[in-house]
Amino acid sequence: MITVNRRPRQVAARLRLAGAILAVTVVAAAAVTGTVIASADPTTPSETTPDTTTPPSTSTTTTPSTTARSAAQSAGSVFANRPIPGNGLLAGARSGNQFTYWSTGADGQPHLTTGSLYLPPGAAPRGGYPVVAWAHGSRGLADDCAPSVRPTDVDVDQLRTWLSRGYAVVSTDYSGLGTPGTPQYYDLPTTAQNILDAVRASSDISDELSKAWVAVGEGQGASAAILLARNATANQGPKLDFRGSAATSIPAELAALLGNLGPSTSNLPAGLETEALYTLAAIRTAHPTVGLDDYLTAAGRTWMTKATSLCAADLTRAVGGVSLGTLFSKALSGNRELTTILNSASELPTRGFTRPVLMSQTLQDPNVVVPVTLKYLNDARVADRRVTARTYLTPDAAQAQTMADNDIRGFVARVTK
Repeated sequence: MITVNRRPRQVAARLRLAGAILAVTVVAAAAVTGTVIASADPTTPSETTPDTTTPPSTSTTTTPSTTARSAAQSAGSVFANRPIPGNGLLAGARSGNQFTYWSTGADGQPHLTTGSLYLPPGAAPRGGYPVVAWAHGSRGLADDCAPSVRPTDVDVDQLRTWLSRGYAVVSTDYSGLGTPGTPQYYDLPTTAQNILDAVRASSDISDELSKAWVAVGEGQGASAAILLARNATANQGPKLDFRGSAATSIPAELAALLGNLGPSTSNLPAGLETEALYTLAAIRTAHPTVGLDDYLTAAGRTWMTKATSLCAADLTRAVGGVSLGTLFSKALSGNRELTTILNSASELPTRGFTRPVLMSQTLQDPNVVVPVTLKYLNDARVADRRVTARTYLTPDAAQAQTMADNDIRGFVARVTK
């Protein structure tokens, strides 16, 4: 993660890798060496700043045409918007907006999604403020885990940091988190689309924004940012000018890691165990025909239910010390439908990027299997000249985070010139 300050409530790093794995880490690292939070009411258009789009009617006597409904629900269109009052404004922001907008879910249907826009102090430069889309990592599946409701220290630090550097900041809660419907948590293309649509909606909310924008992400958001570096230019439309992505703490090979979970599984890094529970719980809800319960023990079903209600820090604390293998009655690799969903929903590209992408990784990271992530960085660096990979071999976590932040700051400044 790219944090400016770590606060006591954040979970301490717990990365239990065997000595052989650590050796692989150093070898891989050597090969590689060569970063909004408030929401409007999701169902009620703002009375203070009405949107120009028309929300779908719920009246039993008036049914809009398919064309009208489609126009109202087009991806990136604003459904509700209101300015954030001064007493609720993030420190370091000149102004802010909470908004709800339409995006597309994993099911291909329009979904309401919440987002936030903050502007930095001072007059906008000619052409407007360049935009940083902060793509946060796993925060939870319950509505009250949405960053707009319960921002983490990481989220707040990132918002303030980019505002202090003169960027406008946009963030999304992702579809189904704080809005009606099943969270689309597990699906990377959907997460990436949610980010893009939040930036598109923001361009209609404020006339002080530049067309230039970048994605900065960690964890789940890092994976989405990487996907944007490949797809955003084709999907953003004429109002935006995507310049690149910076990604850190990348959960590489997530499908393979989760698809091989079973009774013989030893514990994963602390944050990755939480990621696994959230991903499987979301798929369990969205795809009941997968029959995930048939692969779970009674304890496993209990933990899947807990994952739908506990936010990330709470779930990580609660699951600490639980043997992951005890949650499964048989290996998930035997569930072909599940592994197919995992592969299509979480695959990370190593080539075909249309804009620059900076990938970075520290050794002290409780949210990924470090050697696996380092291998991905190396593969991407070799496969595509637009990829820049940075690893920080120092065991000092604070120093590594400072180094990562400096690299990301320089990258963002360079691509948004």
